[in-house]
Amino acid sequence: MIDNKLIRFSAPFAIFAAVSWMVWRYNQFFLWIFPAYGLVFIWFSFFQEKELKFIFMFLATGIGFVLPRLAPLGSPVEAALLGFGEVAALWALFYALNSSQNRRQAGAERLSSEAAEHAGRARALESELKMYKEHMGALKDRIRFQAGLSAYIHTLSSCATADEIKARLRDMLKKQFPGVTAELESGAARDSLADWVAQRKIPLLVKNSAEENRLSSEVFSEGQRSLVVVPLNLFGSMTGFIRLVSAEPNRFSTPDLRTLEIISTIATVSMENIHMFERVRELAIKDGLTGLFTHRAFQTRIEEEILRAARSKVPFSLIMSDIDHFKSYNDTYGHQAGDAVLKAVARELAESIRDIDFAARYGGEEFAVILTGVGKARAAGVAEHIRKALEARRFSFNGEVTRVTASFGVAEFPAEAAIASQLVRSADERLYRAKHGGRNRVVYE
Repeated sequence: MIDNKLIRFSAPFAIFAAVSWMVWRYNQFFLWIFPAYGLVFIWFSFFQEKELKFIFMFLATGIGFVLPRLAPLGSPVEAALLGFGEVAALWALFYALNSSQNRRQAGAERLSSEAAEHAGRARALESELKMYKEHMGALKDRIRFQAGLSAYIHTLSSCATADEIKARLRDMLKKQFPGVTAELESGAARDSLADWVAQRKIPLLVKNSAEENRLSSEVFSEGQRSLVVVPLNLFGSMTGFIRLVSAEPNRFSTPDLRTLEIISTIATVSMENIHMFERVRELAIKDGLTGLFTHRAFQTRIEEEILRAARSKVPFSLIMSDIDHFKSYNDTYGHQAGDAVLKAVARELAESIRDIDFAARYGGEEFAVILTGVGKARAAGVAEHIRKALEARRFSFNGEVTRVTASFGVAEFPAEAAIASQLVRSADERLYRAKHGGRNRVVYE
């Protein structure tokens, strides 16, 4: 940069000095040499040193007016006119070069201004493009999230059991958060982290356990650099936790926490739906007072047992039972006492049969028991056991101790009936005979 500036300054001085010496030395050729001063101004037309340019111009003008008088160019008037003409021509050249330079400078400034304006527009467009890309990226993330959320809802809502929900929930967590440890914990809190969540009823996000100030460093085991613990709430009660653990710090973020909360909410809602469905289904097929199956459920089950027995050639038996003198007991001690007796009889029936058997409240104080794969004689033994247990039971109402008994009728399929109505009629007839035979007994013949 210094060398270039030195050349810009030294070159015009050298040209000016050379031309001035030639004009002085060969003044008789003044008219031919003087125009060489224009080389100085041609030189300056490519640079911006205006002050030097004008100094040289005034020096050349002075020389143009003085030297012609000293040169042998005719009379003084002629010399003055010739000098004036040379100076005027030099000024014309100076003006033309200066105007051209100004136009070039103005054009350059205009181009520079336009370039700056275009650069500003380009930067604005780049900023808008960046914002658009960010917005488009955020929109794509939102679309992907909503699509994933829809898939979660569809997957979890299609589950039929709570265990299936848990299995699919584990798969979702592995896909959504690869490379981390995902755990589903049922029941009460088992460590300080879960206890922290249970007490505050809010999720816990630890981005870096080494920088965590809410909890003591002792509660974090080795490999727990970042973690998320989200509660599972079923019908307003905390029933478990979802825990994600990573050995990598800052593995989880606030959006991850929100995603996990949404997944846990979907899972718990699905569990609640299953529970409600099972509850409604149970209420539809079970008696609200005794907890035994209803008459309608009994009709379905006995048809199923007939088909099974017909295929397997293995008989089953039906026990029909009725509480003795229940109407008078109800009238004497009240409906609450009667309800207590019905519950006690139902509990005795349920405790005396196997899980594969079936007990139902047939209607009023009458009950029915289906014993799968059991013959009539063995079924009569079961009925006798129930009869003795009821006979031994005592009830106390308003300080008065009472007891109840029941009568039983037993029939076997297919030995004594070909269809369900015949089997029920046969067992019912024997129950009728037990009542008319003195009650508190079992009749199976």
